[in-house]
Amino acid sequence: MASSTAKSNDEVSIYFETSQQILDSLIKHAAKHGQFRHFNYRLGMRLLLNSRESPLPCREMPAELEAVSTQFSAQIHALFDALKTFETINAKAEKSAIHQDGLNLTIKIERQSFDIYLDCLHRTFHTYPLTIANPGSLPLLSTVTAFRVIPYPHGPGGCKWATTRPISLISLLKCMMRLPALKEVEFPWLWEQMPVAFEVVALRHYARSWEGPWRDSRHEFGRVVDQLHNQMPVPLRKVRMWFWDPDYGFQEDQSTALPSLVHPKTEDPMSIGMRTMASHLEHLDLRAFITPGLFKPPINWPRMRHLRVEFHPWRPDGCWYFVGPRGENPEPQGFEVTDEHYPPSSPDENDQKVDDEYSESDDDEDLLLPDMFRTEPLDDKIVPLLSNFATALKGMPALEEAELFTYLTWKPSKERDATYGEDAPYESEGVVYRWGVLQCI
Repeated sequence: MASSTAKSNDEVSIYFETSQQILDSLIKHAAKHGQFRHFNYRLGMRLLLNSRESPLPCREMPAELEAVSTQFSAQIHALFDALKTFETINAKAEKSAIHQDGLNLTIKIERQSFDIYLDCLHRTFHTYPLTIANPGSLPLLSTVTAFRVIPYPHGPGGCKWATTRPISLISLLKCMMRLPALKEVEFPWLWEQMPVAFEVVALRHYARSWEGPWRDSRHEFGRVVDQLHNQMPVPLRKVRMWFWDPDYGFQEDQSTALPSLVHPKTEDPMSIGMRTMASHLEHLDLRAFITPGLFKPPINWPRMRHLRVEFHPWRPDGCWYFVGPRGENPEPQGFEVTDEHYPPSSPDENDQKVDDEYSESDDDEDLLLPDMFRTEPLDDKIVPLLSNFATALKGMPALEEAELFTYLTWKPSKERDATYGEDAPYESEGVVYRWGVLQCI
């Protein structure tokens, strides 16, 4: 499939798969409209065929994932190759088709689709990320000054991540290394997701955020940032990285056991990795599952002017920063991630059992059973975060504004609400409020 549209004279949107097609469209747009600043590339997913004669298995096989990842990688290489050739042509032209402030490159990742959708939902939710093969061989693009990657478009309701394939955080980081003029990065959702309290138990199984790959991705991020941070583009100053997608509705069960995404490390690799990246920046807008390690002293962020950190009430080591109004803190420690916390590589007996339960269920798929009650700070967890944040401000001599905050929700389960009766601190219909600190200089 191929298409090209111009929303305005300084913006071009392209959906082509080969380098030559992309290049031809860029040249055509420049000839017709002249100089442009914004370049949007829609990256399509390989259509999966599910014929009646040869139906797809319930779960995606490793070879299938590799094929989709290979096609994804080829499109990224084609995009970079086309842009490099266009830069070369443009450099020789009498009048530049690229805005003097550079190109804002946006990659929109399309959702996975099938010619015939399966009856079960195992393939609706994707765990393993797509990767870019040999990202170091991508050409250096000297005119790209802003880089944005977004899933496109969102799905409905509580399943925004349904049919959305995650992209390797490492691949995104290594793409950044191929953009030496890069000033701004925007990743509005990096595919992390808290478990959703679906009433239909089978949906909890289908939509599970598998703990093993989740833990591994965070550890790999920290390792690669440590390796690459000295290769960050010199002009890079502004970053927005939102690891989880906010939905300030009522979706979570805060009484359930959650994993430690830190173990066997003693510190959260993701928090430490972001701490390292922040040392290069003037502006950081971060939404992430963090530990106090993000602000581990000593902090030396000499350029930081604007800092915005939204953290989740849950910590990635499996603990919580907050408890209930009566001190309720069920499952206070995270469980260790083991081999059983990785998805099966092929259909198993449990899959068929879940499929049968799902097909026999008469419950509304949109119904949720949230239990959100953690509204009071737990001192021994939250104080180290606040203390490290306050101390870190001393290592930001250029700072103008800094904020650290989270959103707390009161939407208890029916059982919990009944125990409070008239003593409930908030309306049982649900309340969401912002909790945090703001420092202006």
